[in-house]
Amino acid sequence: MAQSTLSMSQNGRTEPFELQVARGQVPYHSAVNIFGYQSTVGTTFIPIWENTTAYPAYPSSAAIQYLWSSSSSDTTNTILVQGLDGSYNQISETVTLNGTTHVATTNSYLRINNLFVTSATAPVGIVNIGPSATLTTTQYAEIQVGAGKSQMAVYTVPNGYTFYLTRAEATSNQVGNISSSYCTYRVQSISSTGVTQTVLQTPFTNSFIALRVIPFAYAQKTDLQFQANTPSSTAAVGIQIEGYLVQNDSTPI
Repeated sequence: MAQSTLSMSQNGRTEPFELQVARGQVPYHSAVNIFGYQSTVGTTFIPIWENTTAYPAYPSSAAIQYLWSSSSSDTTNTILVQGLDGSYNQISETVTLNGTTHVATTNSYLRINNLFVTSATAPVGIVNIGPSATLTTTQYAEIQVGAGKSQMAVYTVPNGYTFYLTRAEATSNQVGNISSSYCTYRVQSISSTGVTQTVLQTPFTNSFIALRVIPFAYAQKTDLQFQANTPSSTAAVGIQIEGYLVQNDSTPI
């Protein structure tokens, strides 16, 4: 007799809440996983993403975005864009690259949260998305060659939801010298009213892990950057963030 593929919970038993959320079995809940990597973090705090610079200033209104590759060979590759519209509502679309030519999105985006390669053939160039039909000087997200998705520790909470952070991990190649060989990890949030806060700041060497007994809540429309720096020289830093995106209860109490 073939083994059933039904969930234990569907058979009246139990399974971990986290697994149920990942399987899409808990209404109004979804998993959020944020990954960032930068091999050359310097002395200035930056979000852990594909560039060694600060993240560009957030736009004040939604606008058409443009995708392009650094290689003229990337003409059939498809990219899934995930972001937010002018009201911070979640939107997405798939765009086909046209080499180094800038291809316009159909939607207007206020924020870009993720880029994914969806074609079987991977791009051979670096894929970028930005606000200009011709210039390459501003990028809101990037896919490195061979990565298959953007790797940026930058995220904006959608309208109508709260992000509950349950786990944060930062790792580096620093070995732990009190004078120079360490990194500092911090979280910066910007509220919908423009209030900027440094939520957490801590030094670490090889790794820093925060497991929240009580998840840390970030309200809708909050811009989040998970950042790092070093006191001298450079370091490779990776960031892993996970939590739950929960739809807010709109029912009056």
